[in-house]
Amino acid sequence: MGRDYRDIRVQYYLRHWRCLEENRDKLRPYEIEQGKLLFNSLPKLSKDELKILKEKYYDSENVSSYDSNRGIYNSRIPINDQVRADQLNLELSDYRKQRQMAEFELEKHMLEVGKLIIKSEEKIYLKINHFLYIKSVDIQAVAYSDYYVTVSDIVLTHGVACDDKQVFDMTNEVIKKGVERLEGYGFIREAVDSELDYL
Repeated sequence: MGRDYRDIRVQYYLRHWRCLEENRDKLRPYEIEQGKLLFNSLPKLSKDELKILKEKYYDSENVSSYDSNRGIYNSRIPINDQVRADQLNLELSDYRKQRQMAEFELEKHMLEVGKLIIKSEEKIYLKINHFLYIKSVDIQAVAYSDYYVTVSDIVLTHGVACDDKQVFDMTNEVIKKGVERLEGYGFIREAVDSELDYL
């Protein structure tokens, strides 16, 4: 499977924040990818936004999801909104609004960082939606120009098996230009993670 970073569950990442940091020597490949996305996005928040999220998610001492194979907890249960509001002498609705705004800002940054990660990937799939991927496509350089390519004979697949989807090698300039043209037609990049689980 792969990643496209189009549907990010911010609270999921925040629950794993401290565990990703504390267990960095024991992380699986997909957890490393989660950490890459989260830790490149958190510094983009304002100090106040980061503080709100840290105090709710990172500072929680309630652990969950024990992995007996590695001997680690994978996530933390966030501190209850009412408890945080009381600690800060705020109305519950005011605290929730601040927290939700901070989460919304983090989600925006994570989407931006995710796009940069995908752009930097060397091997990708192309899809038109969650189910239809390119199975094959003919991408050819135009003989009289280094700047143009032709794209034709697009065949789609449901993409259940990785073998059914075409892998695009972005180190090849002709393929890269073809992918950019296909993106103009509405196709979306998805990173190829041959040994990773789907996030």
